[in-house]
Amino acid sequence: METGVNKPIHSLFDLKALEALSIVDDCHISIQIGLNGFSFCIHKDSEILGLESYNYPLSQIEKSIESNKWIMREYASSNITISTKKFTLIPSTLYKNEDKKSYLEFNHIRSEKLEVLADEIPQIDSYSVYGISTAEQEIITTYFSKSTVKHFSSIHIPNMLANNKNNEDKKMIVNVDYKQMHITIIDHSKLVYFNVFNHKNAHDCIYFILFVCEQINLNPEQLVLELMGDVEKDSEFYNLAYTYIRTINFSKRLVKLSPNINSLDNHEYYTLLHQHLCE
Repeated sequence: METGVNKPIHSLFDLKALEALSIVDDCHISIQIGLNGFSFCIHKDSEILGLESYNYPLSQIEKSIESNKWIMREYASSNITISTKKFTLIPSTLYKNEDKKSYLEFNHIRSEKLEVLADEIPQIDSYSVYGISTAEQEIITTYFSKSTVKHFSSIHIPNMLANNKNNEDKKMIVNVDYKQMHITIIDHSKLVYFNVFNHKNAHDCIYFILFVCEQINLNPEQLVLELMGDVEKDSEFYNLAYTYIRTINFSKRLVKLSPNINSLDNHEYYTLLHQHLCE
C-alpha cells in the first residue's frame, strides 16, 4: 500500500487459490459500505477466499480503494450493502414508488443530497426505503457502477429469518459493527423488530438493548441473545450483557472460509460473509 493510505483492520487472502482462478468467471465480490467504514469479501460459490475491512470515514478511504488490486478487479458479480440509519420499512400494501422520498422524510431529517432508493423484502411483505449519502454515491458511481445495491436490512432480515425458521424462542440478534449496531428480534420465526443505533462504547450497546426490551415489553431474563460482528466473549460489552441476560450465544458461520484464511471467529463479519446468500 502507498504511504499515508489507511491500513485495513483485517486483510486475509488465499492468494494461491485466487491466482489459480479466473476472477471474472469464477469469483464474486460482496461489499459493505457505511459512513464509518468499508469492507469486502471475495467468494467462489460459498467459500470465502478473501476479506478486507477498514474502519475509516469514506472520505478518507478513496486511496485505499484505488491502490487495492482486488477491489479494482472485474468479477462475475458484485453486490453492495449500504449500512445507514436513514431507512424505514413500509408494508407492501401501503408502498408507492412515487412516494418513497416522503416515507424517508417522515422519519429522518430532509436532505436534498440523499439519493432515495427502495428494496422489496418479500419475506416480510415490505419495502426498505433508504437514503444514500453523497460520499456513498460517489464511491459507488466511481468504482462500482455495475454493482447491485441494497440496504443492510434487505439482506440481514431475510438471512435472520431463514436462520431461525424453526425458532421457538424469543430471540434478539445483535450485530455489532464499528460505531453502529443492528438489533433484530424474532419471535417464533416472525420478525418483531429491526432497527439501527449508533454507539460509542459498551454502555451504549447495553442501553439500546434494554431500551428495545422496554419498548416491546420483553423480559431480558427470558430472552435469548445472539451476538455477531465485532464482539468477543471477554469484552466489556459481553460482561455487561450477561448481568441482564442469562442466555447469550454467538452466531455460527454457515459459509466456508478457505483453510488458508480460517483465522476468524464464527461470528465475525457475519453479515458481510453471508451477504451473497440473499442476492
